[in-house]
Amino acid sequence: MIIHPFSYDKIAAGSSIVGREAELAFITDVLEKGGRSLTLYGGPRSGKETLVTEVLEKRKKQHHNLIVCRIDLFNVRSYETFARIWRESMRACAQEVNRHALLPFDIAIDDIPDNKIFDLPGVIAAESAAPVIIWFKEFQNLLAAENDTFRMEQLDKAWSRQKGVSFIFTGSCINAMKSIFEERKCFYGITRSLELLPLDRKTVCDYIRQTFLRFGRVIEMEEVMAIHEIAGGNMWYVKQLCDFCYSMPAGYINRNLVNQSREKLLALHVPRFKAVLFDLTPNQENLLHAIVDGVRKCSSSETLERYHLNSSAGVARVKEALQKKEVITVDAEDGARIIDPLFEYWLRNYYFI
Repeated sequence: MIIHPFSYDKIAAGSSIVGREAELAFITDVLEKGGRSLTLYGGPRSGKETLVTEVLEKRKKQHHNLIVCRIDLFNVRSYETFARIWRESMRACAQEVNRHALLPFDIAIDDIPDNKIFDLPGVIAAESAAPVIIWFKEFQNLLAAENDTFRMEQLDKAWSRQKGVSFIFTGSCINAMKSIFEERKCFYGITRSLELLPLDRKTVCDYIRQTFLRFGRVIEMEEVMAIHEIAGGNMWYVKQLCDFCYSMPAGYINRNLVNQSREKLLALHVPRFKAVLFDLTPNQENLLHAIVDGVRKCSSSETLERYHLNSSAGVARVKEALQKKEVITVDAEDGARIIDPLFEYWLRNYYFI
């Protein structure tokens, strides 16, 4: 049997989840308080699905009648598509309830007008006398569905009055999710928000070293640190890189093996990074260069001159454009960081040289 200690092709569960104790406790606390909902956002492959699934599996063991409805909005670009997916999801949810109910109930979902369909979770919760959780994946895609007759605020109004229903809003586009929940303050009265930041260096390095040792491979801290430098705090990248190292027939993980594995990892992802750069203007690329170099005051005269940026007003517009493209995100102190740690590593060591 082939052993894969660094599995990255499926979500982690139980003891295979690295770190995130505080995040798991936060999510559990939110969902244990009836009627409270959760907003969880972080870059792609940052662990959102892992954490939510872990908490929901534990809650289902504690509450056998819990109803969980998962709705993936990845392919939603219009209100019509969203309304269709919503009706289908509510129908599936009602059918699931009826499979286990002593007295099945019937809801004529297709006959319900559009202005009433978003009340269905509360109806299902009341009819089944069971708590309902609606979990949206890639919720930010609903921004593309807004039009003259449909706005996010309508959902806020409908879902804020639901009884016995909790919502989980997850999304991989950090800035779009912030726009919905922090700037427009939609669902402000019913949700608590959590941004998944990269794991800290100690947690990542301890995981790398201990896992290699547990499976009979020796790795020195210098090589462990090199892996962290490449992959950052993103466990998907960390596990891919470690899996490449582990697959080589050597009991000792030296720098040469790490470097070979790094090139394999980059070969997989660089085409995607190049596609991002193709979509940038020269000014956007120049600002990205400044961020990679660790510049915090991007509008200072020295930075404008060094990185060939036009003006401080222009920098603000360029920064906003990079946020809309989900290349960077900005903290409360207006400090910008690149969302994808491997992209940042490649820019620093291969592109901006």
